[in-house]
Amino acid sequence: MKTVGLAVALLLGAGCARHEPPPAKSSDFALLTRGGCVYTTEMRAHFDQALRAAGRPTDYQFIDLDTLPESDVRRGYPTPTLLYKDHDVFGLPVPAPPLPDPT
Repeated sequence: MKTVGLAVALLLGAGCARHEPPPAKSSDFALLTRGGCVYTTEMRAHFDQALRAAGRPTDYQFIDLDTLPESDVRRGYPTPTLLYKDHDVFGLPVPAPPLPDPT
């Protein structure tokens, strides 16, 4: 879970380049989970802490995968998963149909 903080710090734009792109907005992130995921509370706490440490609001999307339509590819990610602009921050590929049953 400590890698979450590192990934967030890198995505939030902590650099010195003269022409760096604008830093990520918290609303560009989505935390995916579903009922019964034992790691969601810890993941959310670490992510909130990383955002606050970077001086960012914690206004990201919090999505229960079970509320999404069956055709939504985000349902194929394991939980919890942190997305940045619809891509997994740790590099998992976007799930392709047919989506696996949740475990």
